[in-house]
Amino acid sequence: MVREHAKGDVVRVIKAAGDPSRPMCLPLPNGLLPKDSNHLYVTVADGSNHTYKIAFRPKGWKAITLGKGWQRFYREYKLQPSNILLFKHKGRDDFSVRIFQSPGVERTYATSGDEAVDVTPPKVRRNRTRAPEAPRRRTGCINVPRSAAAAEVEQTFWSEHPFFIMHITKRLLGTHFLPNAPHFGDDINDGVMVTLRSGEISVPAVYSKYGGKRRSNCGTISQGCVGFLRKCNIGVPKLAVFEISSTHPEVELLVQFLDFE
Repeated sequence: MVREHAKGDVVRVIKAAGDPSRPMCLPLPNGLLPKDSNHLYVTVADGSNHTYKIAFRPKGWKAITLGKGWQRFYREYKLQPSNILLFKHKGRDDFSVRIFQSPGVERTYATSGDEAVDVTPPKVRRNRTRAPEAPRRRTGCINVPRSAAAAEVEQTFWSEHPFFIMHITKRLLGTHFLPNAPHFGDDINDGVMVTLRSGEISVPAVYSKYGGKRRSNCGTISQGCVGFLRKCNIGVPKLAVFEISSTHPEVELLVQFLDFE
């Protein structure tokens, strides 16, 4: 069965580079790639616009295995087994890739025979007579990932907003609330209205803090979360990244759903 995707939903897959002698398997939703396609076109975000054509073959209904072209890509970008790759689907059979060498640190890029291309933005000298501009920065994950898959997302996901990661499990898909959601801020009241947004889908929900002896820094998202998951066509377990894009005057959470193994 082909899974329908919410409009505006972007598929991202995070994988360790692994041993080049072993096949690279990517979990991808059914129907994501064109039916007549047997190659991926992969471009690394290094500014060179060099695209690699990599063959693939299906592995069951929800994954593919990369073939001819993968080892060349691995060799020319001098990958190490511990490097983390973030594949982002750009449409049809096109993907962009970012390479991370350690938690949260994107590596400099160099292919065989080329000089390294540093993707770190250059420092700009500020005019001391002007008020400094607020820099765009990663504010980080505000909860503790509870699995290796969630930890990989925490290491590679960049946002100008604070965010938290939750497993949308089969059990949660059968309930009417999302438990153990961390507080969005000390000044957020109990029972506050929250807007859950993914692409063009927007659903109101309610955040309620735990009381009594329960964890004082967590709560639940209810009264709308089930409808939100249904509208986003989430019927199988996913990782969900919640970006806290706004807390005043209203709380808004931008949600991205990621596949994981």
